[in-house]
Amino acid sequence: MAVYSYYRTSKLEYSTKIECEDELLLESELLAVQTYCLKRDWYLSETLEDKDIDWSTLFRDRLNAARLIDLISVGDIVVCSKLERIASSSVEALELVDLFRAREVQLHIVELGGDITHMGFSLQFTKAAELFSTLDKRKSTERIKSVKQLQRNKGRYLGGSRPFGYMIHENGRLIENPLEQRLLKKILELKRAGKSLRSISDAVSTPLAPVSFKTVGELIAAKYNGEIEYIPFPEHLKGKYQYLTIAEKVWDYQFINVAQYLNLL
Repeated sequence: MAVYSYYRTSKLEYSTKIECEDELLLESELLAVQTYCLKRDWYLSETLEDKDIDWSTLFRDRLNAARLIDLISVGDIVVCSKLERIASSSVEALELVDLFRAREVQLHIVELGGDITHMGFSLQFTKAAELFSTLDKRKSTERIKSVKQLQRNKGRYLGGSRPFGYMIHENGRLIENPLEQRLLKKILELKRAGKSLRSISDAVSTPLAPVSFKTVGELIAAKYNGEIEYIPFPEHLKGKYQYLTIAEKVWDYQFINVAQYLNLL
């Protein structure tokens, strides 16, 4: 009789595992498997892992899962910490029960506390799998969200608009952009001094890096968790000031530059 343990890690879990300093993301689950085997006087022959696997990848399509099927024979035992470590859905879990039962191999799930191929246990498991099949998608979504939150807590940039004042390091983390941080500091100082958005825009803009008053407003709002309310231009004022933008002066002077023109006034 040979005893095997098996688990798979998702792409997000595996990437997180690599970046964790202790690299012990699955330590508690692996320890649970070892404890489960020791209580039954089982010696683990081999532990097989499929790394960096999409949650939707079927058992038969995973490299080491296929190898496990080749290794097992009548009377052998396979131990997994959780059902999700071997099955991608409740439907596949039921298929695996039939597969292992046909091969006369026990499949023990630690979190369920027993061999799910056993007829008495299997009947209860089948009912539970059918009842909870609709939760499979939700469970995967929540797992992804939790891993993403872990990534955020570690300062990793997960996409979307890059926050002003920061840049993306080659390791994927957000780090401060010194130039933009100085610009943001100046904008906030001018705002605290009571300056208008347009005057702040004029003060911090350069020919190569103009900063609109709209951008200034958005940066200030983001800093203080505020919101910008955009008010449409009043209909009754539209067109009334258009004449101010029309140049009526007749340019009858001949000059080379603005300075020379000003000397003519």
